[in-house]
Amino acid sequence: MNTDLPVDDGHDASGTGFSWASACLSALLERHGVPSRHQATEIAHICAISVSQARRKLRGAVWLFDEVQTICRHFGESLDTVFGASALQTGSTGSQTVPNPANTYPATLLIDGQKMACNIQLGPLCTTARDASCQGLVAFYNQREGWLVSGIHRMQQEGYSGAHYAVEQLQVRNPLEQARARIAVLDDDIGSAGALTDWFNEVGYEAHAYTSSAALLARPLSEHDAFVVDLILGGGQTSQSIVERIRLEQPDAPIVLLTGQLKDGTASEATLATILRTQGVTFFEKPVRPAVLTAAIQSGLDRRSPQHD
Repeated sequence: MNTDLPVDDGHDASGTGFSWASACLSALLERHGVPSRHQATEIAHICAISVSQARRKLRGAVWLFDEVQTICRHFGESLDTVFGASALQTGSTGSQTVPNPANTYPATLLIDGQKMACNIQLGPLCTTARDASCQGLVAFYNQREGWLVSGIHRMQQEGYSGAHYAVEQLQVRNPLEQARARIAVLDDDIGSAGALTDWFNEVGYEAHAYTSSAALLARPLSEHDAFVVDLILGGGQTSQSIVERIRLEQPDAPIVLLTGQLKDGTASEATLATILRTQGVTFFEKPVRPAVLTAAIQSGLDRRSPQHD
């Protein structure tokens, strides 16, 4: 396996801005017979982007996680193979280190602005960035976020200080094995609430429907990671107060506001504008496509710091 891929510090040895993620993906294409001069064209075709965009990404521009997954699936390789392999350090005999499950820790891999759950086996302490064992991925423990993994220069740029350890082995965790994100759906129309809840549960989330603010508040708001809230609840009351309560207790949680009553004047544009301006919510008019709603929620969840192992 290739153990010489550049780390995700934004620069390779020649200073060309070749990111670690780009190096891993370029190596993937080479393994499948795509020479360097044709890689931008191949990626453009696979990801449905322009050749110039693909070329910029190969030179170190940010990759979207969906693009990474699409390329890996196209060639039939797992994220573990493409990214985890580059983290394996070889000993003096060139053999790979066999992981010890007792020394394996849950961590978060920082890759081109994305965060991927993984498990790592720690190696020796890095005393300087020039240590041979620290030329690949390193791990740093943050009390709030747990173990974080990236290149040492990326860690330094992000302001992480303290002890860094070489990563001897990394395994990307299967998203299906991780705890499912929990979504609360608040809508006084039980049919609408139930339909959205069924959709979320079918696509891999854990969703619960509530038809009143009181029902939602009967359980700790911390039991939910994201919220979908109808702007107008029973009795013509707006959801402004419950949105403010959610934001107070869950400052980073994605909140999506829905309504289909703007055109008939039942819902006030002024109230909606106030909530949008002050509470950091996303808004869609009904009817909304469930897939679009799901993408908005997942985008908000992805921006949050990892809080669950």
